[in-house]
Amino acid sequence: MISRISVRLLPVLAALSLTGCLQDSASYVFPEKDHAITLVRNQPWFWLDTVDVEVIAIRLPDCNDGISIKGVPRDGKIALYRAPDEYPEPIFILKTGKRHYAISTQSCRVQKFEAPPTEPGEKLGLFQEIDGKFRFSAGPKEE
Repeated sequence: MISRISVRLLPVLAALSLTGCLQDSASYVFPEKDHAITLVRNQPWFWLDTVDVEVIAIRLPDCNDGISIKGVPRDGKIALYRAPDEYPEPIFILKTGKRHYAISTQSCRVQKFEAPPTEPGEKLGLFQEIDGKFRFSAGPKEE
């Protein structure tokens, strides 16, 4: 009797463990076709207040690569900047909390800055959850 109840509860427990899980995405799309920076958020367990974010540089068909950022607050805002021209190639800077990442769709690389850049450049906007949906909002809004 106990084992039958346990077997019947197993699917319910499995479903509950997935309830509240999250996977969504948002993109900053360049004026050029097939050119974007996409962030994919994953929250594997409903009890976590953080997400893992995949940052993907896309310039199709040549470039589609990225990096995973662990432990980003789910309600956090992730800022995107167009870096100043002082870098060897055009890059974008992504800021989440105190972490900064360089994104190049030219060389198809995303990498973490060891130390924060002194000047991230022109703020393009924020990746954030608005009304329950993750999206990119253009403009120099407050972080």
